Amino acid sequence: MEATAAFALYAAGSYAVLQRVNSEVSAPYMDEIFHVPQAQRYCAGDFATWDPKLTTPPGLYLASLALRFGQPCTLRLLRLTNWLLSLLLFWTVHSLVTTLHRRLPPMHAGAATLVLMLFPVSFFFHHMYYTDTASLLCVLLAYTLSLRGQHAAAAAAGLAALWMRQTNVVWVALIGALAAVRVLQMRGFGGAADMQLVQLGRGVVACWRPIARVLAPYAAVVTLFGAFVVANRGIVLGDRANHQAGTHVPQLMYFYAYLGAMAAPTVAYESRGLVHTVMRRPVRNLLAGGMVAAIMTIGVRWFTVEHPFLLSDNRHYPFYLWKNLFRRHWLARYLAIPAYACSMRAVHATLRAPPLWQLAWAACTAAVLVPSPLLEFRYFTVPFFFARLHMPLALSARTAAELVGYVLINAATIWMFLNRPFTWDSEPGKLQRFMW
Repeated sequence: MEATAAFALYAAGSYAVLQRVNSEVSAPYMDEIFHVPQAQRYCAGDFATWDPKLTTPPGLYLASLALRFGQPCTLRLLRLTNWLLSLLLFWTVHSLVTTLHRRLPPMHAGAATLVLMLFPVSFFFHHMYYTDTASLLCVLLAYTLSLRGQHAAAAAAGLAALWMRQTNVVWVALIGALAAVRVLQMRGFGGAADMQLVQLGRGVVACWRPIARVLAPYAAVVTLFGAFVVANRGIVLGDRANHQAGTHVPQLMYFYAYLGAMAAPTVAYESRGLVHTVMRRPVRNLLAGGMVAAIMTIGVRWFTVEHPFLLSDNRHYPFYLWKNLFRRHWLARYLAIPAYACSMRAVHATLRAPPLWQLAWAACTAAVLVPSPLLEFRYFTVPFFFARLHMPLALSARTAAELVGYVLINAATIWMFLNRPFTWDSEPGKLQRFMW
């Protein structure tokens, strides 16, 4: 499927979903009750009033202000902002696909882009007035610009990403670090797949000037963010009582299981040789696996966090996962450890990226997720895209299975959202809806 055909298919299908959402959910829902009034204040020229319940910066509202084309900022128009941004996201993802997989035929690249654009969690929020679409767009745009060597533009996109969500500073730092590594590789300090830490250290000393030039724009963005944190006395803008950073170690385990499940056809196929690899050195691999399992057990035992929102809000799917699995029996969270360990090993076996890239990506994923006390699948979206873009994307039975799976999940979750509303006894007459 050529990129233009894939784009037309995505745009038409997504717009049809947007129209259904606007038809069935005609009032702001869930977090929209905070985002929509704030955007409307901006559209009215009121930049001084700020809702203290909002935790993220005003980047999305400024984007809506720029894209409203003189029209009043109704709920429909504000949701249209995210749909328009998702169209830009399509071409940003396509650019990354063709850059990272240069040998991929155009038909395969178009199909791969469509698969990624239909990733269920991000696809759902393209049709709501949330910050997720704009955040993902800015981060991936920064990455594609960096890969092209346009570092000032990449840093500008990274700065825009911080106006969408504060934790994107971690991805800006990652993009800058990867750019510095590419400088070293171009100067002969290690190949794309085998750079060691010793080579890295020597290269930094020998090439510090070109590295400094490349890193300067990203460092400026990170420095500005540091100044913001100091001035704001924290990362979160509002509602700080419910958004306290913690040490939620199992978040990283949940993410690996989630990534393995959402890319299951590809991960299962590409990691199929792991059993033979383990059996070649059974004692060594069993000892390593035991150490990983022991570390995970400590993480589950001492660093599991049950956020009040997770336990009280039955509109989100993680509520049912927690209620029906992890709270079913106290052993359940420990019995999941082998699945976490296998998912982690399989994911890293599937990634087509150097060990240094994988280590940096995992560290940044941990830096974003572990401080968050709330289990919410939206938080997994950016690290998922980084990983999936570095996995095989050629058109095959595996990517076809992912496409079919994503379409079915989207159909089910959007149908549930639109057609299975319910009410709470505490709020009679007000419809609640299932969502990610």
